[in-house]
Amino acid sequence: MARRSSARRRTSGRERSDSIEQLPWREVRNPFPPLEVLSQDQLEHIHTASLTILEELGMEVMGEDARRIYREAGADVDDSTMRVRFDRDMIMEQMAKVPAEFTLHSRVSVRDVTLGGNRIVTTAVSSPPNVADLDNGRRSGNFEDFQNLVRVAASLNCIHFLGGYPVEPIDLPVPTRHLDCYMTFITQTDRVWRTYALGAERSRDGIIMNKIARGISDEEMIDKPGIITLINTNSPLRLDEPMSQGVIEMATHGQAVSITPFTLLGAMAPTTLAGALAQQNAEALAAISLIQLVRPGNPSVYGGFTSNVDMKSGAPAFGTPEYVKATLAGGQLARKYRIPFRTSNVNASNA
Repeated sequence: MARRSSARRRTSGRERSDSIEQLPWREVRNPFPPLEVLSQDQLEHIHTASLTILEELGMEVMGEDARRIYREAGADVDDSTMRVRFDRDMIMEQMAKVPAEFTLHSRVSVRDVTLGGNRIVTTAVSSPPNVADLDNGRRSGNFEDFQNLVRVAASLNCIHFLGGYPVEPIDLPVPTRHLDCYMTFITQTDRVWRTYALGAERSRDGIIMNKIARGISDEEMIDKPGIITLINTNSPLRLDEPMSQGVIEMATHGQAVSITPFTLLGAMAPTTLAGALAQQNAEALAAISLIQLVRPGNPSVYGGFTSNVDMKSGAPAFGTPEYVKATLAGGQLARKYRIPFRTSNVNASNA
């Protein structure tokens, strides 16, 4: 694996070292108008159907603290079934508080990244179980490979921040694994990085470590958020307790949260694309509203991951036409609410 060299020179607008030649670090904007796969009538139909789902079916919210927050905001909460039903006006009132764009602050200011508008922000892949290289082939992830891949990602100007573990270091103990990974992000990179939000503790540890690394106060951490987390709803229509705890902890301290329902047609979502999008949107709106109820105006991201499954095996199918269309439609929904959008460039290729 090639190491970065301190010797650099510029050639034809490119940044060059002894090991790699690449364009310099920069903010990337999309100069083209966004693709719209849904008509305005179709978009409004999905939006309205999502609000009807939240009003009539609601969400199963397994965290007691989250249910309390929803109840105090006026939602209809049944603790015996953990079912929460939402008034559509309450949902839209919370969505109106989401900032259209926000900045994540690195400990090195030139690596700050702003999300929203027509900006394109790219991250490394998040938590694959295996790693492969030409020398040692394919194997389970370990901490040494994790550190090497973090350094590789940090050497590439096309990767704006670390959106997760580039491979899961399964040789580390689960209770303390996140501490070693966060420390690697801090000491081996100058990038913004992501916490994992399986419960409040992992989020809280990331907030404290980021604050120490940047040498800032609690108030500065809220004013200049430095980390982001990803929350998956447990489709269909469930927000489990560890995820809701992560939402509450991050939003309490003013840090960014991306909500990404994992809705697969034919498994945990309807087989029609319209039905799956309505479910995805309902779950996203409910969880984003929780963020805003904890801290109005907190940085939030609408995530979309609606795909289909192989109807013979039940395995998730990546990179299908349905996935691409759902991604583009998810972008339309995010623009409707004026909120940054997150998705994945997945495929099923073997190489």
